[in-house]
Amino acid sequence: MDRTHRVRLGAAVAVALGLLATTAGAALGHEERPVGPYTLVVGLIDEPVFVGQKSGLELFVGRGAGESGEPVEGLETTLQATVIQGDDERDLALGPRFDAPGWYESVFIPTRAGAYTFHITGTVEGMAVDETFTSSPDGFSEVEEVSSAQFPVQLPAAAELADQAKRGADAAGLVPVALGLGVAGLVAGLAGLGLALGARRRAP
Repeated sequence: MDRTHRVRLGAAVAVALGLLATTAGAALGHEERPVGPYTLVVGLIDEPVFVGQKSGLELFVGRGAGESGEPVEGLETTLQATVIQGDDERDLALGPRFDAPGWYESVFIPTRAGAYTFHITGTVEGMAVDETFTSSPDGFSEVEEVSSAQFPVQLPAAAELADQAKRGADAAGLVPVALGLGVAGLVAGLAGLGLALGARRRAP
């Protein structure tokens, strides 16, 4: 193979690798956002994520553009994170990811399907940060009901099972009341019958 062919082959491989990297980045499903001279990348751990599955916040901070920027370490002491879902929210403890400079995470188990929001505040090397990231088609995915990935049989969703359990408990709680009313009615009926028989005996 002459030098020209080697150069062309090398260029083709570089383009293919570039496309592969782009595809992999898109498949990651995280939101990438420039914040001053830094880039923040935010998403859910191990997307796609299903209800009841171990997941959590995944955060990268780098100097420059994208994940190719220089990783910024030590931010677990200067950044704070909150996860929000509907009307519920919870503070998250950020920790550095082992053997992955610039990456931080906080593990939790999502128990409701839908969009999740991460609020990141604090400082990065002295620069104030106050950014909100929410599930979207252009960012990271929403949490899905586990039934959407089940095959061949789809089991009821966790929320549906909880609702059924609550309705069952409510119905069970009404049983003693119904039994009490039934007994009271029976006693009242017997008492009425006794009065009627007594009155009949006393009649001339």
